[in-house]
Amino acid sequence: RRCRRRLDIYMALFTCLATLLACVSARLAIEGRVERQPIFRRLRGGSEEADAPPPPRVMFVCRANSCRSQMAHGLFNKLTDGSSGASCGFRASELNPHAVAVMAEIGIDISEHTSNAIAEYDPSAFDAIICVCGCAAEVPGEWKVGHFEDWSLDDPPELDPGDRSVYRRVRDELKERIEALAKRLHVAGCGLGLGPLRGGQAAAAGGVRDEVKEYYGKVLQKSADLQTNACCTAVELPQEVKAAIGKVHPEVVSKYYGCGLCVPEALSGLSVLDLGCGSGRDCYVLAQLVGESGSVVGVDMTDEQLSTARQHVAWHADAFGYARPNTDFKQGYIEDLKGIGLGDETFDVVVSNCVVNLSPDKAAVLREAFRVLKAGGEMYFSDVYADRRVPPHLRDDPLLYGECLGGALYWNDFLALAKAAGFADPRLVEDAPITVANPALEEKLRGIRFYSATYRLFKLPGRLEADCEDYGQAVVYKGTLPGRAAAFDLDSHHHIE
Repeated sequence: RRCRRRLDIYMALFTCLATLLACVSARLAIEGRVERQPIFRRLRGGSEEADAPPPPRVMFVCRANSCRSQMAHGLFNKLTDGSSGASCGFRASELNPHAVAVMAEIGIDISEHTSNAIAEYDPSAFDAIICVCGCAAEVPGEWKVGHFEDWSLDDPPELDPGDRSVYRRVRDELKERIEALAKRLHVAGCGLGLGPLRGGQAAAAGGVRDEVKEYYGKVLQKSADLQTNACCTAVELPQEVKAAIGKVHPEVVSKYYGCGLCVPEALSGLSVLDLGCGSGRDCYVLAQLVGESGSVVGVDMTDEQLSTARQHVAWHADAFGYARPNTDFKQGYIEDLKGIGLGDETFDVVVSNCVVNLSPDKAAVLREAFRVLKAGGEMYFSDVYADRRVPPHLRDDPLLYGECLGGALYWNDFLALAKAAGFADPRLVEDAPITVANPALEEKLRGIRFYSATYRLFKLPGRLEADCEDYGQAVVYKGTLPGRAAAFDLDSHHHIE
């Protein structure tokens, strides 16, 4: 009888639970039907277009609000087919007649614009603030809380007040940047919907590569243009590396974007390949460490970055005291090194600094690195990783991707890809948490932790195992590496004395 009583109680509880679940399901179904009929469309009989959010409000800031900011204001309104752009300056001024004229040439009338002072506006009324004259340091702090960019464009009146060709060049550069800005705000999932783009400008960048090229070639002009600190090296540099950086041309250094240090030990006389070399800073550092008898090849796909790297080749050879340059720069994709003529087992070391995360095919990058390495060589590289898989809507955000966050690999996915490529024992050298330092993006990325990490992957087929086993063996360091007489750190958990 006691068992029967317990069974009856359990059945009663189960019935109550089932009834409760049925009620909840019915309620959710009703709410689901309501959600599919937004209230403002039900009341007004509106169309789907009524649901679309308005274009973003963008403020273009300059010193005098007479030329560049006024042209940007007109271009953005034309692009979004509306009046969501605005402009202001630190002081009001007269509208520049040459700016009015060159805008009229492309069918945009800004003659009715007025020049306004920044004090007249509330920054919270705008979704994005764009400083067009390189005066970000002068912009009040409250204007830089949300989406803020500094474009640093030339000032036509300062270059040549009466030469309209200068105004046209700046106008056309503004047009390119505003098209890129429009795509970033639209795709980023910030709730900013852009209206129809005109004149064929609606064509999307043809995939991840084009978006990365655009971001690193046109949007970013210097390291300070980055919107987060993900692509910034925070590690303490060895003295010899600091000295080497001091000999690199200032323009090359100013366009450096990296998240770590990719300089292994004992490089003298070796051949090194830098994947995603950008402006060439790391290549020129490595060129000093490999010496005149060694060689460094940099690969990048971005025209603007490669142009900076190539124009200083002879300058660096002379600065290093070399009879001829030991650096070479090739344009191509790091997923297809064979396509730019890099053969099998060509390099002793492959390095990369915060670039693999930007690739749409990371497995191909690792396979190609393994292919071009000589037996016994290593891939020594820094990159950004996440503590979980980045969701698709964040992964597809061009701004987050360009900032090295959207494409960050989940730790365990990277380890699996590295082993599949042939690197049997990936070794973590060092890692550190990344603080995004951008409140708007931090909110968007809430719950995901990012890390800057350096790995070394050795090409030793059949001679490495993934697990460390201790059978009582010992390794003694002979102190032969320059600058490391007492001990050598193989990785984060192998300190050899």
